Amino acid sequence: MGKDIEDDPKDLPKIRTRFKGVVGSILVHRSEEKSRILIKDIRLLVSGRKVIFAQEFYYSTRFRKLRLKQGDPVEFDARIRPDKRGVSSEKIRLNYPTKIYKHGGDQVGLFPES
Repeated sequence: MGKDIEDDPKDLPKIRTRFKGVVGSILVHRSEEKSRILIKDIRLLVSGRKVIFAQEFYYSTRFRKLRLKQGDPVEFDARIRPDKRGVSSEKIRLNYPTKIYKHGGDQVGLFPES
């Protein structure tokens, strides 16, 4: 089977990298800074290697514009950092998601599948 992050987190890239995942849930709060989105089954886009089981992100304008629903597949760029705050389900966390795309419908990712 493939290696999970528990095998060796040092093997992961240290630069901004492309990931894919599935929307687990969305919490919309009256105060925008308290709104969150949970992305599950986060994997490296190129290899498909599982990186994090689940992580919460701020439900930013970039996520809102996509009108995501639970179960929607998404891909995004992020930086890998040690998880000192406990925001992910692993020993690492992903910071600053950018270039966020929703798969399916009329939208495709940055690297559409052929």
